Amino acid sequence: MIENADLLLEGFFDSCARLGLYEIQPSIHHEVLRAPHLQPGRLPIGYAAAYVFSLGIEYGATCPAGPNRVLKVGKVGANSSARFSSQHYQPHSAGSNLAKSLINEQVLWPYLGISELDDQNVKTWMLKNLERDHYFVPMAFKGVERELERYLRGWLGPVFEG
Repeated sequence: MIENADLLLEGFFDSCARLGLYEIQPSIHHEVLRAPHLQPGRLPIGYAAAYVFSLGIEYGATCPAGPNRVLKVGKVGANSSARFSSQHYQPHSAGSNLAKSLINEQVLWPYLGISELDDQNVKTWMLKNLERDHYFVPMAFKGVERELERYLRGWLGPVFEG
């Protein structure tokens, strides 16, 4: 879970205002799925989103990376429900996804407290140990999710790239 999520959102809006990016401030809804979460989450109809995967508080307390360590920041458009809900949990579902990164980047396993991951257990491990923050952006503000993703990546420094 992102600590101070509301302050991050305020900082994003301040940055946008200084740059004159949006005449009207978008209404962005923040949602948290704490570990363990039983379902990956759903993208509401008519919304795009920026999302963050991070180590859960209990799991993170047992590994060098620490609780709330951000693993991935991403974004999806309003027509990317599969990307938002399922592709990151299935290592062969897309060219780039978190499950694939977790399995392939074994050099990071000691840092992340992972002893073994494979195609069969990665989704269960993710649902059990990771938390998700979602920032839902109404489609009337198309493109805001892209800028918000950039802002969150800069502030949160995820372990895995895009």
